[in-house]
Amino acid sequence: MFAAHIARQHVISFIVNNDCIYVWFFDRENTVQGAAINFVQDLPRFLVLLLIMQRMGYEQWGLNRVFEPEPGFSGKVMIEDTQIDLELDVRSDERITHFGIRGRATTVFPVTSKALSGLQRDPRFLNESPELVAKLYWPEETRQSEPDLLKEVYKIAQTDPDVQGHVPELVWFHKFEETSTSKIRVALGLKDAEQAEQGSRVLYIIVFRKLIPITTLSGKEFLAAWWQIVKCHRALWKGGVFHRDAFSTTTTYRRLNAMVPSGLERTGTVPFMAIDLLSPVAIAGNVEHVYAHDAESFIWVLAWVCLRYENGQLLSKNRPLEEWLKCDAAQCRKEKNNFVAVGLQDHHPSQSHKVSWDLVSNCLERIHSIYPPKSYRKLEDQLAFEFLLEGPMLEHEASLAAM
Repeated sequence: MFAAHIARQHVISFIVNNDCIYVWFFDRENTVQGAAINFVQDLPRFLVLLLIMQRMGYEQWGLNRVFEPEPGFSGKVMIEDTQIDLELDVRSDERITHFGIRGRATTVFPVTSKALSGLQRDPRFLNESPELVAKLYWPEETRQSEPDLLKEVYKIAQTDPDVQGHVPELVWFHKFEETSTSKIRVALGLKDAEQAEQGSRVLYIIVFRKLIPITTLSGKEFLAAWWQIVKCHRALWKGGVFHRDAFSTTTTYRRLNAMVPSGLERTGTVPFMAIDLLSPVAIAGNVEHVYAHDAESFIWVLAWVCLRYENGQLLSKNRPLEEWLKCDAAQCRKEKNNFVAVGLQDHHPSQSHKVSWDLVSNCLERIHSIYPPKSYRKLEDQLAFEFLLEGPMLEHEASLAAM
């Protein structure tokens, strides 16, 4: 129900157990369960509940009138606070939707805007695309916002050649303060005013210049783009900007005068997370996130694309690793451990990605070496970069040069 309605704030549902009914309230922070109502012994109170819900308005059901004035809407909206017009193309084949209840719930889709298209172009950015994309998501309120993070990235880009020209151009953003998930919890007494923002989430929209998914590339061109992203990420990590896990469908590039593609915009998800971060201890938040985890994530993205894409297109059937998309963190951890231990020899890259497979195999063998039985060998940041990424890449380049 969340994914069916863009920017939906909450969903109200019922669970019936014998003659008791429970009201459940779901939002991007968590779930809230109401006390049971016995609809046999307390029929009048149950009828009052039904009458109240019968009279609930559009917004009270969690639907967002800004982005969806009516169910199934796809068209022009106006962000009143800023007088920015947006033409939403939520039915686009390019739309990316993350399914689930709790979390950031990132949705990316094409938009057009007279107001934003008329803005003066920033000379720091080389992306000449006139097309725009919008990113709707629910970050935690206590975390540093993505626009603030990008300001730090842009500062680093002014002096670091590995970052320069490799970051997305933020055109406009807006935070919808009224959507904070803390409001209902404060009203219900589940939080006091002082701790209201702890764990709460709020809706943001960010508009970027359009980039192209890296999955549309193949062979040496894909590998060159992937390596530029790895180097950009490493430079930003050293500069104190921590991105966390790579996610292939939002790893993007742009073309610069028909030369080698570049760019960076990423989001994390379970199939690309380091094995160490999929343990119960890590899921509980008791494992420090280090650079080696991100280095491993990039390798999983590399393997994923090489196995599942052919000439820039997702395989239509018999896609390897499909089960990783359907399992939880614990099961995905088992799948990955098995993959690096014995499963690699049973998998073969698509024809268009064969040139990268020796590199993938080398990287995955090195991942396997840092996971001795029932433990994890921690690597200092620079060593992790050299051992997991740079070393295999240099060996791969040398092998190609010798052919």
